[in-house]
Amino acid sequence: MRYIYEAKILLVDDKQDNLDLIEDMLNDDGYINIASVLCAKDAYKYLQKHDVDLIILDLMMPNINGIEACKYIKEKSSYSNIPIIIATAKTDLVTLRECFESGASDYVRKPIVNDIELLARVKNIITSKFNMDRYYNLNKELDKKIKLALLENIKQLEILQRQSKMAQMGEMIGAIAHQWRQPLTAISTSIQNLKYDFKDGNLNNEVFIKDFIEKNKETIKFMSKTIDDFRSFFRIDKEKIDFNVKETTQSVIDMQLAQLKTYDINLTISGDKFIYNGLQSEYQQVILNLINNAKDALVKNNINNPIINVKLEVNKIIIEDNAGGIPIKIKDRIFEPYFTTKEQGAGTGMGLYMSKMIIEDNMGGKLSVKNIDNGASFCIDFN
Repeated sequence: MRYIYEAKILLVDDKQDNLDLIEDMLNDDGYINIASVLCAKDAYKYLQKHDVDLIILDLMMPNINGIEACKYIKEKSSYSNIPIIIATAKTDLVTLRECFESGASDYVRKPIVNDIELLARVKNIITSKFNMDRYYNLNKELDKKIKLALLENIKQLEILQRQSKMAQMGEMIGAIAHQWRQPLTAISTSIQNLKYDFKDGNLNNEVFIKDFIEKNKETIKFMSKTIDDFRSFFRIDKEKIDFNVKETTQSVIDMQLAQLKTYDINLTISGDKFIYNGLQSEYQQVILNLINNAKDALVKNNINNPIINVKLEVNKIIIEDNAGGIPIKIKDRIFEPYFTTKEQGAGTGMGLYMSKMIIEDNMGGKLSVKNIDNGASFCIDFN
C-alpha cells in the first residue's frame, strides 16, 4: 500500500506566490512529490507525461479558468479518475455548484491563511484515492484470477469429456466386436460352403448365385452401417443441428443390441419421432451411458428376465430398467464427479456426471433419476 505522503500532487495557479505558499504548506506536512505550473495548458501537457494523484487548481485564471480546466480533464478517460481540489475566493452557492458540476472533488477557500483546512482536505482526498486505487487493483486482480480459473475449469471439463469419450470407446469397440461376430461367421460359413456348392453344381445355378450375393451384400451392408454409427458417435459436434431423436436413439441401441443379447437383456423402444436442435453426437454419448449403466446394473444384480425400456415423448426421453433401483443413501450422489458404485478399475465415476453436464450445460435440458417399481428411471427432459 502506498504511503499518502508519496502522493504526486500537481499545483495549477497563474501566480507564482500562490504556488510557493501551497507547496511550502504541503512540504512542511511531509508531501515530497509536488509539481507546479502557471496555466491550464501547461497542466494538460504535464498530465500527458506524468502520473498524478491529485490536482489543486486555481479558479480564477486567464484564458482557461479552473472550471473549464476541470471539465476538460474529467472528460479525458486517461485523467478522469484524478481528484481535483479547486482553490477559490468565491464561495457562494452558485460558484461552488459549478465547481462540483465540473467534476471537482472538493474546494479550498482563498486566501489560504492557514494550512489546517488545506491539509485536511488533501489528506482525505488522497486517502480516498489510494483506497479506491487499491480496491480497483484488487478487483482487477480478482477478475484476472476468476478468468484464469474459468479457463482452467473449461480445460478440465474438456479433459474430463475426452476421458469419458475414451472410456466409452472401449465400450463401443466391444459393441462392434459383438455386432460383427455373427455376420463375420455367416460370411465365413458361406465362403467355406462354396466348395460343397461347387461339387453340388450350384455355382452354375443363376438363382443360387444371385441369392448368395444378395445375402452377403446385406450382411456387409449391416457391418458398414455399424461403422457409420461408430463414426457418427465419435464425431465432435461444434454446432447444434436439428436431429431426429428417435432415429438417433435407435442408432445407439443398434450398436448395443448384440452385446445386450449376450446377457439376454430385452431392450424395447417406443414412442413417436420428434426433432430437437442440439449436439447430436453428445446426445448419443448420453444415451450410451444410460443404457450401459442399466446393462451393468442388470448383470451385476443377476436379474431374471432383464429389461430396458426406452420411451419417447415430445421433448422427453425416459430409460427404465428392472435392476432393483438405486439405493436411497447414494441416489443423491450418482451425478457427482468420480462417484462410482462399480468395482475398482471397472468405472471412472464420470459417465453420469458428464451426461448431466452435456444435457444441462450444453443442450439446455434436464437429466434426472427416480426409482420405480423394481428399477430405476432416468429422464432427459428438453421442455
